Parts: sequence; C-alpha cells; structure tokens
Amino acid sequence: MKMNELKLVYFSPTGATRKAVMETARNIDLKSVSFDFSVYKEKKPTLKFTRNDLAIFGIPVYYGRVPALFMEYLQNISGDNTPAALVATYGCREYEDALLELKTEVESRGFKVIGAAAFPAEHSIVPTIGARRPNKTDLKTIAEFGVDLNRRIRKEESFDHINLQVPGSTPYKKYGKNALFPKADSSMCTLCGACAKACPAGAIPVKEPKKTDTKKCIGCMKCVRVCKQNARSVNSLKMKVAEGKLRKVCQSDKKAEIFL
Repeated sequence: MKMNELKLVYFSPTGATRKAVMETARNIDLKSVSFDFSVYKEKKPTLKFTRNDLAIFGIPVYYGRVPALFMEYLQNISGDNTPAALVATYGCREYEDALLELKTEVESRGFKVIGAAAFPAEHSIVPTIGARRPNKTDLKTIAEFGVDLNRRIRKEESFDHINLQVPGSTPYKKYGKNALFPKADSSMCTLCGACAKACPAGAIPVKEPKKTDTKKCIGCMKCVRVCKQNARSVNSLKMKVAEGKLRKVCQSDKKAEIFL
C-alpha cells in the first residue's frame, strides 16, 4: 500500500514512552509528525487521519491500564480505516489490560491495529527499578519492531485481513487511585515555574508553582524530574511504603513482548 505519513501520538511524562515511539519510527520509511500529549492542553485538539497514514499510539501503563488523561485526548482522534501500531511501556511490573484497552479504543475510532508491543521501562516512581531502560538492548528490540512494521506496510495492499490479538481481559482491571502527590519545599523552590509548564495534568498553578492540585495530579512524577532545584518530592513515608510494595512485584529483567 502506498503510505502517506507517519503520525506519532503519545503520552510520555518521564520520557520512556517517547523514546520507544521515536526508535520505532526511526525504522519506518515515512516522514513523521508528532503529537505529544505530555504537555497540558486545556482544549484537546481534534485529529483526523487518512487511510494512507500510519499511526503509532504510545502510552505508559498506569495500574495495568491506559492513562485516563490520554483517553481524554483520544476522544478527539479519528481514523479512516487507518493502520495503527501500539506501543506500551511499563515499569517492570505487568502491563495487564493496557494493550487490549488501547487496541479496543483506537479501533472504535476508525483505526486498524496491525502491530503492538509492550516494552519494560524505568519505573517512574522508583527509578532504580528497571533503571535506565529502555537500554541499548531494549532499543535494538524496539528498532526491530519498527523494521517489521515497515516491512508489513510495504508488503500489504490491504490490512483488512489482519486480526491482531493482544493480551488482556474485560472487564478491565479497576483503575487505581493516585496517593502520591509531589509537593514543593518552600525553602528550595525558586518559583521558576518549570514544573507548572511541564505538568501534563495542569495540576500546578503557573502563578503559584509551590502548590499542587491533588484533584488533578496523576502522580506521573514529571514535575519531580524537571525541577532543577530538586524542590519537588513526595512525602518520604508514603514513598517508602510505595517503594516497598513495588519492589515486591516488579522485576527489572522483564522482556519485551511483541505482537505482529
């Protein structure tokens, strides 16, 4: 099939998902356009893709699900029997229903999923779990996924016969409630506003960056990562409890799973 353009649609607060999406895209022979929903947009953009585009949807896995915030953006995205590939990154625990949920949602909006993958990544809350992943070995696997996708779009005249199966079950796992709200240390915060500009949920007031709106905060830890003064952190006791739980269920040597 003659393809037009590669559309990259992703949500990547701490960068791992973006890295995986970009490495996949680098191995596909199409000009790409990116739609990064990791930065807060009060008005969600409307995107319409054609049947000659290839879309890559990339998400981090939250509680074994597609992030609720990404779902809000997805409501305004539609395809025209547009081929699509899915990329999910997860913090070395499990990705559970995330790929199935993402596949179901994008296909209900006019896309045809022709490939999917789940890649282990550095945990956003406890970075020592899966530290620095995706690493060189991971990137090689991700690149091969891109090569295989490129081969598929070049070979196939139609994708109608493809019926890709991915793991997951319904009803989906219950979405967890965030209990980790990063807050600013008043003595260290310089009011630079970098955290407010970076927050994908709009949970940090631009004029009062020392505050956090706990009703909006999704616990993605992006504000903690971008603060050059190291002024933002989660309550140490809560973090210690969370770390203890995560270390029991996460394995840093998890392997990628690819579906084509």
